[in-house]
Amino acid sequence: MPDKCPIRYPIDAQFSSDWPLINSTSMNKLTHLAKPANTAADMPSDIPASIECSASLTAVLHSLQTGDFQSRWEAAKLIPTFGEAAIRPLLELLQQVQAGGDSSDDEDDDDDDWQLLWFIARILGQFQHPLAISALVEILFTTDDTETLTMAAMTLATIGPAAIPPLSELLARPSRRLIAVQALAQIQHPNVIPALLSVMEDTNPQVRAAAMEALSHFRSPAITAMLVAALRDPNVSVRRAAVVALGIQAEADSPVELVEHLTPLLWDLNLDVCRQTAIALGRIGTEAAIHVLDRVLQSPHTPVELQMEVARALAWIDSALALQPLKTYLIQTASSGSDSLILAQEIVAVLGRVESNESRSMALEILLSLLYTTHPISQTPSGKQQIALSLGQLQDASAIDALISMLSDANTSVQFHVIAALKQLAAHGAYDRLQTLLASNAVPADLNAGIANALREWQIHTGL
Repeated sequence: MPDKCPIRYPIDAQFSSDWPLINSTSMNKLTHLAKPANTAADMPSDIPASIECSASLTAVLHSLQTGDFQSRWEAAKLIPTFGEAAIRPLLELLQQVQAGGDSSDDEDDDDDDWQLLWFIARILGQFQHPLAISALVEILFTTDDTETLTMAAMTLATIGPAAIPPLSELLARPSRRLIAVQALAQIQHPNVIPALLSVMEDTNPQVRAAAMEALSHFRSPAITAMLVAALRDPNVSVRRAAVVALGIQAEADSPVELVEHLTPLLWDLNLDVCRQTAIALGRIGTEAAIHVLDRVLQSPHTPVELQMEVARALAWIDSALALQPLKTYLIQTASSGSDSLILAQEIVAVLGRVESNESRSMALEILLSLLYTTHPISQTPSGKQQIALSLGQLQDASAIDALISMLSDANTSVQFHVIAALKQLAAHGAYDRLQTLLASNAVPADLNAGIANALREWQIHTGL
């Protein structure tokens, strides 16, 4: 294919003298200049189209080479608009930079070269052209600057499967292995699996962890075996990555052995590994997983942060069987200790997020029982607020009277939370029920005042 704008780099002398004038204009004007004309009517009659295009590209390339960061940023956005005509000048500029164009020992000049190289890599990535791909590969193997190397690798990854061979070859270089793995992770194609498996026993834990994260998107016995083996890795980041990967792959029909492999990690020395294990078991959601999570939730030795994660995992399973441990905890640990109250409030919050009908029915039963008993969480303003919000989220008309009874609370914040919950039940007749009770004059004075206030707030915000 012939070049759209056939120029060569370095900049032609006939155009270099015009640069001060071009440079004095704004980048907005340069943007207009950079767009090749579509019709003869768009072009000044006395300037051939090829010269106009060549001059425009030359000006933008000069801005890329000599400008400050902002000028280079703007130029990087303009150059791809010239199409393949810009590739060869970019490659020649790349060669000049790699050869030590200015041959200066000045540290500022070195920094400038790396910045320019970074921009060139960024621009080349926007061309699906063999020459551009080859140039990016060359940068991978010759550049020492980490930021430029990362840019080239990630840009190459956007090309897709065609980038897998050069990135796989880069794995042979220990200093570039992590960047290669991170780039391969962006190419979610089965052809990356052999390359990623080859580094699962790398001496660098960052490489191992990055490979596991990438492999989490693929399923095969070999991958599962590698991830399970990594659960015993001495490095925390690797164990965590293995747990997360197995959690992503987890399904309801996951084998019982997977639960057995994950269970010891609930008592890992690293709390984050424990939390990720709870999340993974919640994704599995089997009866075996529920029993394991139940033991951790009820144990007095479990940190409250992990108990909270377990509570979320059980609610995620979204079944009556999974909610039973939450109910048991609330019943058996009705103490006013600060940690138990924090966990109780988190349990109340997650009960409002369940979705299946059986879970909603059980969650409603648990929340109403808290109101009708002297459980510590129902005696604190924050606890009452959370109970009200969760009852509203469950969207069940059976909660309307219980919520209305809470309007007698002396705490204004509690009342506003109750009103918000009742508004969520508007379709279930909450507003009509408030009006009926107010008109009956059969409720205590404090509740009557709360109902009147709720109706006023409702009318103000809904225009009723």
